[in-house]
Amino acid sequence: MISCPCLICASRPPGRDAGIVEHVRKHGWSVLHVFGNVDFVYTVGLWHTFRRPEIAMFGLDGKSMQHWVNLCVTVGHDNGWPADDEPFQGVIDGVDTQLRKVHKDWDDPLFNSAFRFYSGVRVPFLQLVWPDREGRWPWDDRATTTCRTRQAWAWLPVHEHPPGGWKLIGELEPDFLFPCGPDSWTLTSQAVVDGRRSPVWVLHDEGAFDVLDERGYGADDLCLAFLGDLVNRHPGLRLCAALPDGHAATKDGTGWPAETPSDVIRHRSKLAWEGIQ
Repeated sequence: MISCPCLICASRPPGRDAGIVEHVRKHGWSVLHVFGNVDFVYTVGLWHTFRRPEIAMFGLDGKSMQHWVNLCVTVGHDNGWPADDEPFQGVIDGVDTQLRKVHKDWDDPLFNSAFRFYSGVRVPFLQLVWPDREGRWPWDDRATTTCRTRQAWAWLPVHEHPPGGWKLIGELEPDFLFPCGPDSWTLTSQAVVDGRRSPVWVLHDEGAFDVLDERGYGADDLCLAFLGDLVNRHPGLRLCAALPDGHAATKDGTGWPAETPSDVIRHRSKLAWEGIQ
């Protein structure tokens, strides 16, 4: 049997992962819920307990996904693990699911806690994939947009993933410097998105960012875009990553000095977000 490099078997101090270690000792595995623009969950401990790949699931309600992944482990343990890419039932009531091998490209962007638990050694992952209401899988062009875009296509290498939030996570995590993920929605203008205008003003307020050109909130093409897309298009925005919440920054000749925005500005931001959403 292949040895297990985890913190438990190696008798290493658990540090920040003490809660995960205790849960795995008691139950055999843990299912972590990762919050973001779109949530995902993944197991830690299946390799330790069963020498089975860990399981990840994307794009639905976090608590429900934790429940379904636990059911998947129970189905596999009690009835035999289903073959990869083979639909099976017993997880989501009345709905087929299937397991697909996760490409190694996604280890660093998505599964940091598992990486630490296994002492820096990579263990295999499977993705629990769900179809739309008509039973169409996300790789079917006829599947709903929700089914196709809310799930990471983690069976593909990052560079082959369709454009969108998950690809940005694969490209920019875990080293994205901003306090929110590269798939976070940002208020901006279409001209900034297209690169026709440069961002000159940034607001960080209540966890969200506004990235505006010289027209500010008076622009007639305000829109929402992924923060990672804006950073890729305008790399100088990285200098705003440490901008404290409740502050703004205006670009000058040397950088982005922080300032405290007025209540009027914050109100205009709120109205702009409400108008777009």
